[in-house]
Amino acid sequence: MAIFAIHYTYPDDVTEMLTIRPEHRDFLAGLSGLLVAGMYQDGIDEVSEGEPTEQEPAKAALIVYSADSVEAVTETFDQDPYWLGGYVLRRVVRRWDPPLGPWVADPTQSPG
Repeated sequence: MAIFAIHYTYPDDVTEMLTIRPEHRDFLAGLSGLLVAGMYQDGIDEVSEGEPTEQEPAKAALIVYSADSVEAVTETFDQDPYWLGGYVLRRVVRRWDPPLGPWVADPTQSPG
C-alpha cells in the first residue's frame, strides 16, 4: 500500500457545500484507507520571498489516504459527495512517500 496526499480546493462561499457535509464526512469515515482528513484553517500562504500570495483559494482541505494506486484513489474519491456535487473546484492526487515520521515503517528503505 502506498500513501497519497489529496488536496481539495473549494469555492470561497462554502455555505451551500456545508449542507452535504454530513454525507461527505460519512463517506470519509467509511474509507478503510483513510489516515487523516480535514479542511485547512486560517494561515499564511507565502511565496519563497516571504510575500503573501492570493493565488490559492482560501478554502481547501488535505486528505491523506492509503491505497494501491493513484487510479484506485481517484476511483474511490470520484464517489465523494463533495466531488459529485461539484464543490471540489480542483483535486490534486499525488503519491506521497514521506522519508521520516511515524507513518514510515522503515526509514532506511525510504526513497527520500
